[in-house]
Amino acid sequence: MTAVEDDIQLLIQIVRKDVDIQELRKFLETAPGKIKGIDSKIKQIEADLVEVQEAVERLNKERRHLEGEIDAQNAKLDRKRAESKDVNSNEAFRALNKEIDYLEKMIYKEEERVLEILEQGEGKKRELDAASAKTNEEKAELSGRKEKLEREITESQSRLKVLEDEKLRILPHLSERIKTLYERILKVKGDSGVANLVGDICQGCYSRVPPQKAHEVRKNSQIITCEVCGRILVYYPLD
Repeated sequence: MTAVEDDIQLLIQIVRKDVDIQELRKFLETAPGKIKGIDSKIKQIEADLVEVQEAVERLNKERRHLEGEIDAQNAKLDRKRAESKDVNSNEAFRALNKEIDYLEKMIYKEEERVLEILEQGEGKKRELDAASAKTNEEKAELSGRKEKLEREITESQSRLKVLEDEKLRILPHLSERIKTLYERILKVKGDSGVANLVGDICQGCYSRVPPQKAHEVRKNSQIITCEVCGRILVYYPLD
């Protein structure tokens, strides 16, 4: 095997690691946003549940207030009825009866509203129970996804460090000229200075490589660069 062929085999090892490194970096860049999105969904689910809980509590508060009003008005009604026994004039009796009539109507109206609230409350209670069950289910699913992502982040960070270390150990074995060429292209492209050829497509820029040139690249016997992106072209079968 010639020195150039040795370099190409080393470049194949490097580009394989570059591809994996870029995939891991991309995942590590996007994963925090995904976790943030999950946290946002959990927060919204909790807010929706709180909204239903508050609606139930508002009904209960109104019912308790009305029941207190009804008790107070019934007590007042009892006093007015007792007073009516001691009234001596027709005018005072009529005035007292008017008050009694008003109190009875108010009590009836408030009792009707209490019944409405009780009916609404039953519906809201069923809604709350369903919302609570749904919230617990969705939060458990989202929390599971978040924990999985967090594990994957930790694993990816470890894997990334291993790949970067392995790549650093390969680079010194390249001939100085090829190492310099690779590093110069890498500095410009950011992801890798090498690209695999799949079919006749450069995997660095996805441009088509002329058939004869692609044939030569697949031999892995000489340094050939992509005419479009400038990356060094190599060939290895995909796993």
